[in-house]
Amino acid sequence: MPVILVSDDDAASQDALVETLRRLFPRARVLAVRGDIEPELIGRERADLVLASLAAAERLCRSGAPSGVSVVALTREMSPDTLLRAEALGMAGALRAPVGAEQLAMALGSMLDLHGGSPSRGEGTIGSMNAW
Repeated sequence: MPVILVSDDDAASQDALVETLRRLFPRARVLAVRGDIEPELIGRERADLVLASLAAAERLCRSGAPSGVSVVALTREMSPDTLLRAEALGMAGALRAPVGAEQLAMALGSMLDLHGGSPSRGEGTIGSMNAW
């Protein structure tokens, strides 16, 4: 079962994201995290994917996100500089916030176990995400 950790600066947005992800990916375990997501938490929860605000995703990548974990940033400012920064830090992608269900399904579906096999850990890349 894939595990998704979600952290957003706005509590209401985070709650909505968690509920949307649970509807979209019923086989996934979706956990809300208040504040920064630390590498130790990712390891303890055996997370496959982290969806976090751009600032939190940057801090995670700089502190050493575990290998094989896809980190996707949420940002209101989708500029070429933002994308280059995300790519340089090794993020799997970035999504413009607020993000809708269709965009989440399209961008994250290929990174998660949707057919009963193993999740595609860390396989998403900046260039391959349709939701950019």
